[in-house]
Amino acid sequence: MDNTPVQMPADVSEHVITIPSPLIKKKKQPMPKKHLKDRWKKFLSQDKEGNLLVEGLSVKDLDAKFGAPLYILVERELRERLRTFKNAFPYPHFRPQFACKVNSNISIIKIAKEEGFDLDASSVGEIILGLLADYEPQQITFTNLYKTYQDIAFAAMIGVQAITTDSLEELQKIALVGKNLDLKIRIFLRINPLIKMGNYSTLKQQYGIPLHQARKAVEYATSDPHIELVGLHFHGSYIVNPQVYCVAANRLLKLAAYATELGAHIRYLDLGGGFPTHDNSHPEYGKSYNLQKAGSFIVKSLHRLLQKYNLPEPTLIFEPGKYIVSNAMIGLVKVVSCKKMGSENIVIANGSVYNMIPDRFVSNCRYEILPASKLNKPLIKKYTVFGSTCDCIDVMTRNLWLPKIEEGDLLTIMDCGAYSIVFTSNFNSLKRVPVILVKQDGSAKLIRRRDRYAEMFAPELDVLKVADPNELKYFYNLHRINFEKIWGEHLTPEIREKKLQKPLQAILSHIYRDKQNTEQTV
Repeated sequence: MDNTPVQMPADVSEHVITIPSPLIKKKKQPMPKKHLKDRWKKFLSQDKEGNLLVEGLSVKDLDAKFGAPLYILVERELRERLRTFKNAFPYPHFRPQFACKVNSNISIIKIAKEEGFDLDASSVGEIILGLLADYEPQQITFTNLYKTYQDIAFAAMIGVQAITTDSLEELQKIALVGKNLDLKIRIFLRINPLIKMGNYSTLKQQYGIPLHQARKAVEYATSDPHIELVGLHFHGSYIVNPQVYCVAANRLLKLAAYATELGAHIRYLDLGGGFPTHDNSHPEYGKSYNLQKAGSFIVKSLHRLLQKYNLPEPTLIFEPGKYIVSNAMIGLVKVVSCKKMGSENIVIANGSVYNMIPDRFVSNCRYEILPASKLNKPLIKKYTVFGSTCDCIDVMTRNLWLPKIEEGDLLTIMDCGAYSIVFTSNFNSLKRVPVILVKQDGSAKLIRRRDRYAEMFAPELDVLKVADPNELKYFYNLHRINFEKIWGEHLTPEIREKKLQKPLQAILSHIYRDKQNTEQTV
């Protein structure tokens, strides 16, 4: 192609940067029962053509504006989950915390704060995210299995509510930091109560100080002048029987009575997370769980235990994560090809397990996938849906009944709000996908953009010095040309000259000229 600089037409520039017209709510129609679960009824519907609507917005329009693959976050579902959990525990001193490890998007953290939740942070990074989301330090606890001296000092100096101590070794580290900073550091002791009830067990869990070492930890914490023991903590994980929390509370409160005898003021009882989600990723987990009944049961048991050990009412903390966000997020992908391999019908989507639902690799969970642009069509074939990466294990689902699937069809991955986005990677050097917040009034907002190559490669480029920002900008500008916007999805020979060659030459010439100017300047 001739690289002689030519003037860049105004209409070509507009094609590169134009955003489609505002999203418009469509007239809602009920979805077929074969596709609709009770947990989606409030925010899912369809239009007359059978396209999925999320709060009245067509997924086709969301794809046109933001580009699949992408995530859709349903604000109404998120807020209702937060409110439901907060109201499920009839206890006068209840301060739930959002476990942001499951989805640490700042907008989600802000919504959790607006709904009256404190924050459970698992790293200094998550503490900083909480502060950026307008949390006060005393509304944040810092809980994990390993903290550096710098981590402990950071959390202590900014004044988090408490640092949750996971081991005797870490207790000694906290004491040393407190001594060197001349601070009295507030801590929770995380205790493993060594529970075995039915299929649930903490006997092989890595979290917390074993119960048989708990008194030793209390004695150390209450005797050190730079430690203030203010709470006890139980991790909790995938618990379907609320009696587990009661057993944990019994063992922790017995320990609290001992700590009180040694002069501690136990102000917090943190019973962790692990609440079922009502999704289908783990069919055995929470299929018929009733949170309100569980909350009342736990609170009644807690009152009895407090009387048993003659203790004042502490602040009760739970740390839901998956329960809050799992059902509130939807993945949207587009079909790029269909193949018949022997007896197997294969669909290739433009997303992947790696950059959409990588928790499938860890927990082997199964996600509900809907034919989002063909909800009215009959289910006629079983398909295996593959992602677009060069890896044979990139399988989104197998043996899924769908209508006849074609290139350009849209599929939605339901209930993917927990762990999916925080597990995603840039495998194949692909960009992680954006997140779109959809409100009940039908408005939509970008709350996480797609990755950029410059930030993906920065950890290596910063130390190897093999490229400068201008060179990356050249590659970025070349790749961001939106050909669909320039000539439409279907290019015919009659419009090739007008819609392809001249505008493309103008764009490339403009980019090439910028590169030449940069090289001359250097």
